[in-house]
Amino acid sequence: MAELYAANVEISRKKNSDYTNGDDAFKNFKLSAMLGIPVEQAILVRMSDKLSRIATLLHQDAQVADEAIGDTLSDLANYAVILRMYLETQNRPSWAEITDELGESVG
Repeated sequence: MAELYAANVEISRKKNSDYTNGDDAFKNFKLSAMLGIPVEQAILVRMSDKLSRIATLLHQDAQVADEAIGDTLSDLANYAVILRMYLETQNRPSWAEITDELGESVG
């Protein structure tokens, strides 16, 4: 597991340098705001694309040789971390904080 996480960090670093100048890790996602799409939704769209691809690749081989199901799973994991990091930079409550609050209001 540690090897997969380390590989994902390296992939994320490389892809980030392809999409940004290093000045803002969320720069490419923030461009979606110009189209009226919130950053969170832009990231979720990318995640849903990966989920769709995974569902397809469970039943057939990838046509793009360098993008097998393992690569797509890594991309999905990285997008989940990117979303978490973005939400944390926005000072939004974490899922744990939300569920804790819900538990307190119910209990």
